[in-house]
Amino acid sequence: MRPLIISPLFPPAVGGAATYFGQLASRLASDPQVSRLTLLTERTSGYPQRDEQGKLTILRLLPPRLGIPARPYLWHAASFIHTQLWFARHLPKLVQHEQIELIHFHTRYRGRLFYRALSRSTVPVVADLRDKLTDPAQLALVSQRLMCCCEGVRDFALAGGYPAARLRLVPMAFSPPRSPDAAEVQLIRQRFGIGDSPYLLFLGDITENKGVLELLPAFAQWHVRHPQVQLLLAGMNRLGDSFLKVAAATPDARYLGSVPHATALALIAGAEIVLLPSRSEGLPRVILESIALGRRVLAPPDIPEFDRHIPDYTLPEVTVPAIAARLEQIWRLPPPPSFPVENHHYPRVISQILNVYQELLD
Repeated sequence: MRPLIISPLFPPAVGGAATYFGQLASRLASDPQVSRLTLLTERTSGYPQRDEQGKLTILRLLPPRLGIPARPYLWHAASFIHTQLWFARHLPKLVQHEQIELIHFHTRYRGRLFYRALSRSTVPVVADLRDKLTDPAQLALVSQRLMCCCEGVRDFALAGGYPAARLRLVPMAFSPPRSPDAAEVQLIRQRFGIGDSPYLLFLGDITENKGVLELLPAFAQWHVRHPQVQLLLAGMNRLGDSFLKVAAATPDARYLGSVPHATALALIAGAEIVLLPSRSEGLPRVILESIALGRRVLAPPDIPEFDRHIPDYTLPEVTVPAIAARLEQIWRLPPPPSFPVENHHYPRVISQILNVYQELLD
């Protein structure tokens, strides 16, 4: 089979989605059922537009949008239109030229012209829904299958009108990361000037949906009782100066910028608690990585897997009082013992994805 994966986020971009699609592409390409895998993503400075890696072809051709920091609204509007026009002009021709048999797309790409380009490509389409930000009813019009990464996203898609018969629950692929050693953690502390102080850590895109604007005042309230603790925030700043001003006005809160995955793991390993008070998550990789590294976590609400396995470490809602109260409770708890990851092992997940592909190609 010859699938095309379309994702705006792919290494060297950082974050959970980029890590997922980077590992997914290499593992799918190595499977004997795949004769050629093509991945279409955003242009990246310093990287070739066409990169052949065995059976994997990486095409960095799309206008950069999601892999860059905050820009003015008009810039984003123009970039969105540019991306839509690119799909309208080039996607059907690319599918034909690369002899693509199936399209698998990350649902962060949406829009009328993109959806029309999918239909004009005349091959089966699999939508990959990893959060609660895309209208499932629209996805039902353009895809023959919808893969959902967790139970909460599945329930969101069903409630939004996606037909159950065409929906597949395919757990997010995850392998526990290598634990950074003490020397690596100390080097990161020195690099960012953290010193020996204990710190809380937020890792993720700086957006309203991630709960950052509630986290900062909640930390300020909690910090009165724990003045020795810092709050570190790392990730792509998509809010621009509005976030930087609030962070600068919050005592002992520091923004570290966007960091590569290895640095993120060392920051996690040194943290007291890893925080993600998000409103729109599927199953966040950063929380799974933090538990695997023996850290306490403050996990997002409305994720059935977390409610079932780590209820004491899960937010009831994304509000300043709820974050401050739950943070105080978690501060007094030991790390959660574990999170079951058997269903998330890569060989199992790759097999499930290939089964979804095969359903449409038979």
